[in-house]
Amino acid sequence: MLDNAIQEAARLASSLRSIDQSASHSAEAVRDTLQSSPDDDALLACAATLEAINDALPAGTLAGLIRIRLTRLQGIVNALIDTDTTPPAA
Repeated sequence: MLDNAIQEAARLASSLRSIDQSASHSAEAVRDTLQSSPDDDALLACAATLEAINDALPAGTLAGLIRIRLTRLQGIVNALIDTDTTPPAA
């Protein structure tokens, strides 16, 4: 699943280059974080960054297509957060 997230983050960064360079850099930072075996805090930071990218996207058809990719990546990151949660100590 982590490999899928890394691949989606790279695709997202590439897609964003055409409409928002800053958002593209943010997506690259998410990709870099995912490549470094992230812990829960890093995954939460990725989720927050993806939400910020979503909030900053303009209206329009191209942005709508990018939102589809962004939503897919957000789902993968959220699944990673859910599966990485360690159970409380007994």
